[in-house]
Amino acid sequence: MARADAPTPMMAQYKRLKEEAGDAMLFYRMGDFFELFFDDAKAASACLDIALTKRGEDAGEPIPMCGVPVHAAESYLARLIKAGHRVAIAEQTESPAEARKARGSKALVDRAIIRLVTPGTLTEETLLESASANWLAAIGRAGEEWAVAAADISTGRFELVACGPGELAAELARLSPAETIADDKVPGIRTTAGKGGFDSLSGERALKARFGLATLDGLGSPGRAELAAVGGLLAYLDVTQKSAGILLDAPRRIARAGHMAIDAASRESLELTRSVGGTVAGSLLGEIDRCQTAAGRRLLCEDIAAPLTDRSAIEQRLALVAWLHSDPIRRERVRSALKAMPDFARALARLASGRGSPRDLALLRDGLSAAGNLQQELGDQPDRPTLLDALLPRLGGHAGLTDLFTRALVPAPPLDASKGGYIAEGYDADLDSLRSAASNGRRAIAALEAKYRDATTISSLKIRHNAVLGYHVEVSARHADRLMQPDSGFTHRQTLAGVVRFNSPELHEEASRVIEAGAHALSAEASHAEELTRKALTTASQITATAEAIARIDVAASHAHRAAEGSWCRPELTDEACLEIEAGRHPVVERALAEAGERFVANDLSMGAHDRLWLITGPNMGGKSTFLRKAALIAVLAQAGSFVPATRVKLGIVDRLFSRVGASDNLARGRSTFMVEMVETAAILAQASARSLVILDEIGRGTSTYDGLAIAWAVVEAMHDDVQCRTLFATHYHELTRLAGRLDRLSLHHVRAREWKGDLVLLHEVADGAADRSYGIAVAKLAGLPPSVVSRARSVLAKLEAGRDATGGIAAGLDDLPLFAAVASEPQPDPLASALNALEPDQLSPREALEKIYELKRLARGAD
Repeated sequence: MARADAPTPMMAQYKRLKEEAGDAMLFYRMGDFFELFFDDAKAASACLDIALTKRGEDAGEPIPMCGVPVHAAESYLARLIKAGHRVAIAEQTESPAEARKARGSKALVDRAIIRLVTPGTLTEETLLESASANWLAAIGRAGEEWAVAAADISTGRFELVACGPGELAAELARLSPAETIADDKVPGIRTTAGKGGFDSLSGERALKARFGLATLDGLGSPGRAELAAVGGLLAYLDVTQKSAGILLDAPRRIARAGHMAIDAASRESLELTRSVGGTVAGSLLGEIDRCQTAAGRRLLCEDIAAPLTDRSAIEQRLALVAWLHSDPIRRERVRSALKAMPDFARALARLASGRGSPRDLALLRDGLSAAGNLQQELGDQPDRPTLLDALLPRLGGHAGLTDLFTRALVPAPPLDASKGGYIAEGYDADLDSLRSAASNGRRAIAALEAKYRDATTISSLKIRHNAVLGYHVEVSARHADRLMQPDSGFTHRQTLAGVVRFNSPELHEEASRVIEAGAHALSAEASHAEELTRKALTTASQITATAEAIARIDVAASHAHRAAEGSWCRPELTDEACLEIEAGRHPVVERALAEAGERFVANDLSMGAHDRLWLITGPNMGGKSTFLRKAALIAVLAQAGSFVPATRVKLGIVDRLFSRVGASDNLARGRSTFMVEMVETAAILAQASARSLVILDEIGRGTSTYDGLAIAWAVVEAMHDDVQCRTLFATHYHELTRLAGRLDRLSLHHVRAREWKGDLVLLHEVADGAADRSYGIAVAKLAGLPPSVVSRARSVLAKLEAGRDATGGIAAGLDDLPLFAAVASEPQPDPLASALNALEPDQLSPREALEKIYELKRLARGAD
């Protein structure tokens, strides 16, 4: 006999599936709901804000339980995934009727985990950001070699990139994957455990099997680390997707040197694709995006994240932008055509995974048809650039498929295939006959309803349908007795509050015909949908190529439109290590100022072989950080293939971009602001090359005056003498300006400011030479420090400067300077003098001035 506390068969099945799911939440299908139990229920209830209930007992304790409707599961999944959870989907693999027929009346329906939903394996439209790729990245290692294999199964993209240990973080920052997996923990990188396969032999076997290859020569002969990453990636997809299809293109090997290397800290500092708040709004991407398609927005994000270093490839992109920019009418016609294009790349991926719908078939039809029309229109245009000529052939070649889909599908198919109605009339004569039979049957049932009303004289009699009883006669309770009579011809089926339901032989016969015809029609439609899906998947690579071509044209049109809006110029590229900018602007800051009704002050910049290190001084809020970031963003835009916010730009290709502008504590890793600053500076000194662009702001300000100045001094020398790259170095340490006399490639510059009638006026202009003095106290006053504090600060500053002048100071050779000795040895300040210094005469009313005079007299008597 079974133990009294033994789990029920259903709970035993649940526990077996939960053990298979591991740390993932288990969505256990029960009828029209996905149920969760035990700790999963508690966590889901809190995350989803749904009721936590109880069901039965386990080991004498009530079982916590909650559930979500199957029809709304995607919205709940989205919230769980966003909160960092993974979810295993356990579906019924047979119907209750099949279970009873196979194993008896009390048989438990079989269930199996059909999918593990993780952040990097999403394909559903409602779970994805339309404007962002959804990368799953796997890290592989072979000896000292590292590599990343990345797949976006929502579009089929598949990339491999080999890199050194110091380049791994930068590559992951470029991809910004939704999920990163590895065989073991990787120092400094957040990963989740993979599902095995992280070795080169497994990777080679899996890659050959996946794409039916005998050799990998056609893929560029990936290295051992790349194959190890591929093995881990494909093993993870096999485990998480189970039997579902996965759309994957052949992997593309990405040369790390083919794009500008930008580490995670620099990306965050420059707000390339996300603002500090984590949103696209306020970032460079948000400011320049004028794309008309979701695929274009995803590609634009990738371009900004990975600017090119191949001058020829950049020039090809710029030429296409220029071609669209030069003819506003042509540009708007292209943008109008693009606006009507659906996201058919992701529709194809959903169809491949078995999660597609009739609407996805229609998206393919409409997208490929529109691509063909755009090909014809652009093909008729004269003087086409080289890149466009290469893209045009990819837009066509789908006439047979689009013609088939146009004949087969209704203009606007439903999202839910279960009710049919998506195959067009006239496509299949047999299907049309089945539909006609079902329709005639429904008309016969309507006629039968009228006949029963007349025969029973019950005007409220209805023939209704539901999933439990099927077709049935329904009357109010007060009329039920008439149909209860033995000779009425009706059979009682169900009594509810207020209504009674019946059946009849005639109704059963007509209903059987309708149901049979309807079921055959649904089956026929499903068969057609499978065939249409199969035909689409046989040309998946061509469809993907079309989607990529559309995205590239959309990005170029976006750049052209943005350039026309802002009077941006085409950058001139060169192999020289230079950066020349005339009237350059920061696009995000310029937009913010414009919305506030203010004007952005444009500035020039000219760096070459003889002045590759700019030392910039001037007050806070004067615009130094904006000036630095502007230069970096212009380099990013230019090498991404965009026009730039300036009147003229000449740029030598940048291989690596570093930005250390602002920092914050990383308390979770035990790092202070100064520690973060030093780690980032160390990375710059170790990785920057002569072709790099480095922007540094206020190095050394997070520690004592002497330590900070000494560090800043040494960093300037190292950038000048050792790294020898283009560097913009902003500082408040005026002592550093003395380095201009020794470092011949260093030039001095400052942001201009003036004091007018006691107030600081920030001009936001960059001029040659060092700043004449520091304006820190003036900025403090502008920020609202109390007048007494400002006055005391001026007094202390005077003493400090007097002490420095007396000893020769740091600038004389880093001699020991007792900066605070003068202050420490001074007696306490005269209260009368302090009170006078604190007065602001222009702010006093006549009565207040009189009261102040009396107060000063009292202080004078006290001093005597």
